[in-house]
Amino acid sequence: MSQAVSPQSIEELQHVFRTSSDTGRPIYVYRKGNHDGVTIDLSKLDKIIEIDAANLVATVGPGVKLGNLAERLAEQGLRFIPADTPFYHDTTVGQLFYQGCSNLSSLKYGYTKHFLMGSESVLPTGEVLKAGGKTVKNVTGYDFTRFFNAPYTDYGVTAKFLLKLLPLPETRKNMAATFTKLEEMLAFVKDLKNSRVIPAYLLWVDPMAQRVFEADPQGQLVMMEFDGVYEEASGQCQSASALLKKYGGTIREASDGSGQTAIKWSILYRASHKYVLTDEFKMAFTRQEEFIKAFYTIANNSLVQAGLFGQLAEGKLNVAFAAAQPEDSFIDEVTKAVIQAGGISSGKYARLTGRLGSGVLAELEQRAKAAFDPKRILNR
Repeated sequence: MSQAVSPQSIEELQHVFRTSSDTGRPIYVYRKGNHDGVTIDLSKLDKIIEIDAANLVATVGPGVKLGNLAERLAEQGLRFIPADTPFYHDTTVGQLFYQGCSNLSSLKYGYTKHFLMGSESVLPTGEVLKAGGKTVKNVTGYDFTRFFNAPYTDYGVTAKFLLKLLPLPETRKNMAATFTKLEEMLAFVKDLKNSRVIPAYLLWVDPMAQRVFEADPQGQLVMMEFDGVYEEASGQCQSASALLKKYGGTIREASDGSGQTAIKWSILYRASHKYVLTDEFKMAFTRQEEFIKAFYTIANNSLVQAGLFGQLAEGKLNVAFAAAQPEDSFIDEVTKAVIQAGGISSGKYARLTGRLGSGVLAELEQRAKAAFDPKRILNR
């Protein structure tokens, strides 16, 4: 019979692991458990343990919601970049790293993994492994911090995160625009990339994805934010507006702050009955039009209601489905189209559906899993 537990401390989490290790009973974290296992809910490990403004580091538990963290940090004029947009505010810190959520602001600020300074992870044996620290000099030799917190790596459960912080920007300029044609939208993004205009984030949602979330499509939707000192952000916003006009874009919103359009579309990254494969496919910007058109053909021929969204400028595309879960055959066909366009799959769908990887890296991962979880009790 299944059991659910909600530990309130690292010590309680250790006890659960030791008990399961002794009995061989499986444990499930961030995943749906089987009838014979223990499902661990980390929501009570939601303490913001410390905000060290001097060293620009916050120490938090895995159950801390990014929106709550953003509010607390803002009180001290600070921010944690991956939590700096409304899109991930309902996501916990633990989910962010376990699920491999990409930083929507990585175009300007870098990947999520670079904002993790250290961690404390409970191993399936009940031992605690500490890695990294508040300063870069604490990370010497093997980088166990990112090794243990790579997406879907079930070597242990991180119970404490040390997060790198940055000061809040002087100002934010938000913009949302739509294009009638895919080609016009891609030409705009290409020109923006080739210019010196670097938005904090640029997120695209196609009309099919808008329909998946029961919205009335207005065209190819692009959301952007520019931040920094007032003169810089305002200047870049004006340059983007000129490029929008050049390529036939229609400005739907231009405002200070996060913007209502971005808040509305934060649904893309929230738990939903819609099936969303976040950060699933990656490819060069120059090959994206080829893949997008192939995707539309596959969806049309398969009679599947699905759409695309993502960080176009960085070559990261996501898929949203109207159904609870897509057919494997459809995903396989889409993945083939990704490969034909010179891209790769992040492997999230395969991991969520229990497919084992192959090749040298998969073999090394399984060896590491056996070393840290010899009884294979974690997310069996």
